[in-house]
Amino acid sequence: MNKNIIVGIHVLHHDGCIATYDLNTQEFKYLKFERISEIKNDAHHNFDHWEKYLNHLNYDVQDVNYLCLINCWNFPTDLYLPNLPNLKDEIIIIDHHLAHHLATGGKNSLIIDGVGSQEDNLTIFKNDKEVFKLDRSQYKSLGLSLCQLWYELGFKKSSDAFPYPDYAGHTMALSAFGRNYSSEIDYNFIFHEEVNMKLFLEKSKTHNYNDYVTSLHFYHFKKIKKILDNFFSKYDEIFISGGVGHNIILNTLLKDDFHNIKATPHCGDEGLVFGAINYVLQNKLKQKFQVKNYCQNDDNFGYARKETIKKVANFLHQGKLVMWGQGWGEVGPRALGYRSILMNPCTPNAKEIINEKIKKRIWFRPYGASVPKECYKDYFDLDFDSPWMLYQAKVKDPVKFENITHADGTCRIQTVDTNDNPPYLKLLKAFGELSGYPVLINTSMNLPGKPIVGTRKQAKIMFDNSQADVLVMGDEIYTK
Repeated sequence: MNKNIIVGIHVLHHDGCIATYDLNTQEFKYLKFERISEIKNDAHHNFDHWEKYLNHLNYDVQDVNYLCLINCWNFPTDLYLPNLPNLKDEIIIIDHHLAHHLATGGKNSLIIDGVGSQEDNLTIFKNDKEVFKLDRSQYKSLGLSLCQLWYELGFKKSSDAFPYPDYAGHTMALSAFGRNYSSEIDYNFIFHEEVNMKLFLEKSKTHNYNDYVTSLHFYHFKKIKKILDNFFSKYDEIFISGGVGHNIILNTLLKDDFHNIKATPHCGDEGLVFGAINYVLQNKLKQKFQVKNYCQNDDNFGYARKETIKKVANFLHQGKLVMWGQGWGEVGPRALGYRSILMNPCTPNAKEIINEKIKKRIWFRPYGASVPKECYKDYFDLDFDSPWMLYQAKVKDPVKFENITHADGTCRIQTVDTNDNPPYLKLLKAFGELSGYPVLINTSMNLPGKPIVGTRKQAKIMFDNSQADVLVMGDEIYTK
């Protein structure tokens, strides 16, 4: 028996995932369950399923040296102990927020989420030590508030297939339509967001729920800034993790005051297993873990060559709706040019076309865009790069680029360089040579209620069941 791998697994609640680290080869592999199961935010509420994902990564349970599990709030510890007698002494349980911190790879972090292992939802780590913590009785997560508002505002439909973690991002989009009255937020009603909103609206007939969403963001920004000021200077490197780290409005506000704050692409629960692997390496084997590849070990689609890229650029210039799949899939919820739906941002009604033909989004939710790192300042008012699409920036020509410009004049952007995704960068440049602007609408390759596709078979089925014009998988092109 060759026990040569460390395994980190996260199950229960949502965003189940697995990671392995091979002690012989130092190879790291990662897989989110949903990419294979096709169930969005799949958790698998027991341990009977994780072995099939381990097998998918070409390992067997007999290969496991250590198994590290992430603790989740309100679940007894004995539920975390799978029936693996050979691993009895090698099973480790790690605190939820500590796993988030260790997943960043940095020494300083701001962890914000719905709830951790100890009813905590905001934790500060400085020099790898926990220095501050708030629980749910002291502070209510912005993410939970936005999730609840989706229900309170009546947007949730019985036919909706989206699990609750997605609703925070949906509600966030309303902030662009509102005004900031954060000084009028009454946070005495910590557990009753609907009461808080009603009190806010009753203060003035000029306020509306868009104003409340805007004000809620600024309220949390000011509160978090005040906490961070007690521990860090504006030049300290700080990593954001936890599900709220996907909130581009909060990230951008914090970036203005803490210039070296960095949102991580796997900041949600999908990234907890990065921290689990790191914990075992540091505490059991006294080794340092550096993640070099932020990718899914689903199907490798292969990579487009020069002639294929030229053909796809022409399709996009003609206004075609393109499903673009390259290599391994992305880690995290943002499509970064590996599992993307692309379109020319200057095609008339491009946003509506994407909505009608594939995404079926509610009207007020915007689309992000990709642009080469070398020229993003020509199109967006931003002073730093944004490789993971976790910040927003003002669009310099909102009339020309109206399809990617939100109501407040911003766009969630991805800056792309040759280290991020060489074929995608070449596509952006090839499209730019034809159009005069190397900017593309970029959204994730999935149908409503479904996760981002993980396999070639899933991509082909999605293409056949949508109104996309072109499917690219590696160097292969399919058209209708």
